[in-house]
Amino acid sequence: MASPSLGPVLVIGGCGFLGHHIVKLLVEESPSSDIAVLDINTKKNRIDGVKYLEGSLSSRDEVLQAIQEVKPRVIFHTASPKLMVQANTRQLYTEVNVNGTTLLLECIKAVGVTKALIYTSSSSVIHNNMTDLVNATEDVPLCFEPEQTEYYTHTKAVAEQIIVSANKQNELLTTIIRAAMLFWETQHLRLKWLRMLELGEESFRLEMGPTYLTSHTLAIRRMRIYWQRRHFFEESETTEPVPEDIKVNGEASVITNDDPWPFWDYTRAIGAAAGHPVKRENVWVVSATVYYCFAVISEWIAWESSFGRKESLINRRMVKYLTMTRTFDISKSKKRLGYRPQVSMREGIQRAVDFYIARHPEEKKVT
Repeated sequence: MASPSLGPVLVIGGCGFLGHHIVKLLVEESPSSDIAVLDINTKKNRIDGVKYLEGSLSSRDEVLQAIQEVKPRVIFHTASPKLMVQANTRQLYTEVNVNGTTLLLECIKAVGVTKALIYTSSSSVIHNNMTDLVNATEDVPLCFEPEQTEYYTHTKAVAEQIIVSANKQNELLTTIIRAAMLFWETQHLRLKWLRMLELGEESFRLEMGPTYLTSHTLAIRRMRIYWQRRHFFEESETTEPVPEDIKVNGEASVITNDDPWPFWDYTRAIGAAAGHPVKRENVWVVSATVYYCFAVISEWIAWESSFGRKESLINRRMVKYLTMTRTFDISKSKKRLGYRPQVSMREGIQRAVDFYIARHPEEKKVT
């Protein structure tokens, strides 16, 4: 049975890997809602019945025009630059994650019709990317520069502050979904690259909560149902206060698959699902020290050959990521959003691999 209409909905970044799945879910669950997408490239991941508008989150005119045209009651903000191994990306991260989010809120205020804003953040905003983080909750403070070693993550944390400060301003409710590592059917798995990563399995371990995409969209759906029960989308809105221990607006909730895996178990499972099983006795073990030295050399070669414009794909940050633990306690999401993972890790991996292999059959057999 379809859910009640949300009214007009705008998904910013709705042609991206996460955004278009949110759009798909909205179409399936609330077909009577008018759904529109704003993205810089609307030629990919299109869904029938959805209105597509081309525009950049960095352009005030384009964002304002989209909101004026759609008049969205709900906005899903999923737009963010990709993590790139290139130098001089700080300006881009600031322009989109910080300035773009500020601009969006200004345009929402100017038009005055939007009631709810759901922002997609990252679980890494509480982590300095250097030390272990074990079963962390949303109570851990946001991490900013200079303690924060990744500028991208710094800008996502700043954006969270902006989103929270806008909650209950001008009759707008805001909330934040912090996603952990995402993978889904349309992800490019790069199986040959993953097979090479089997080197050093015993030395490089990263434990996280990789999240199959439906888990993220389920949280959005649960949040919507919660708001509807509170009459948020009804004409006669209630003034009854929401207890703090179940409040959603003005809050951040981390989403994982609630099943943390060591990094190399994850990569090996992908290879096995694609027909490239690797026996433990065939794994070459490389010490972290040796790989660190190799990363330093690779960084120097990349810097020298590009005159400082590019970074090496193999770098010291990668070594650090692969030798630390980062896991999260998602009790808050379970209680407040009614969230439960809907797809297991193994099933999610198999779905993603099957989708990829169907489009790249040459990867099915070891060459």
